[in-house]
Amino acid sequence: ASPQLASPARPSSSESTPAAMMDVALSIGFLILFASTIAFYVMAQKYENRMFHHITMFVTGIASMAYFIMACGGGAAEVELASGETRTFFWVRYLDWLLTTPLLLLDIGLLASAPISNIAFVIGCDVLMILGGLVGPVFFPADDMAKWVLFAIGCFWFFPILFAMAVEWKASVTDKARSTYNTLAVGTMVLWCAYPIMWALCEGTGVLADTIETKLYLVLDVIAKAGLGFVLLGSHDAISSATNSIAGMRELQ
Repeated sequence: ASPQLASPARPSSSESTPAAMMDVALSIGFLILFASTIAFYVMAQKYENRMFHHITMFVTGIASMAYFIMACGGGAAEVELASGETRTFFWVRYLDWLLTTPLLLLDIGLLASAPISNIAFVIGCDVLMILGGLVGPVFFPADDMAKWVLFAIGCFWFFPILFAMAVEWKASVTDKARSTYNTLAVGTMVLWCAYPIMWALCEGTGVLADTIETKLYLVLDVIAKAGLGFVLLGSHDAISSATNSIAGMRELQ
């Protein structure tokens, strides 16, 4: 049987506490990400070149909209597990990731003064990785091996991303941007490695309840997007050095 994609009903005030706690967690995620978006916009006003500020602002701005949609009961579907039980699958979360993770990689790649062609390749790998996690639960039932094959394909495309941040981009980063780059790259790699584990325990097998899934994804999203965003935009010397390096590369072309 194919997965059930009917939109889940909104919980009433008399329904279980876990469902209400899920809504609270999603609302908290929206507020944190939206407040971060406003903060990044305000921080951008102090700079003439606002490239990094605008990219980072769009990351949290898109994510905040996704969390608002989820908190209001939208962007979700009911999928059936191998046990016959159903769980809420927030497909809008993947739409968020399809838009925001390329921007996060663009931020890190530009900070490293990496070639645009290489950044574009890594972003392409990222899109394939996200699609691998999305299409499985949407198009295939829980006991269909195709879902896990697609997940494995998505994980395959994760390795070029890790290689770029751990090896390739480190070679081009300026000395003044190196410390900030290392923080962002290592933080992103560690956090992103948690996402496929989460997928296997949640969307993949249903070992973790969707209420726990919501809270754990919230923590990962807030740290990866808002937390590391503040680290980047708070590093004036790193941003200035990377911006000057990029400008110099353009003049040589």
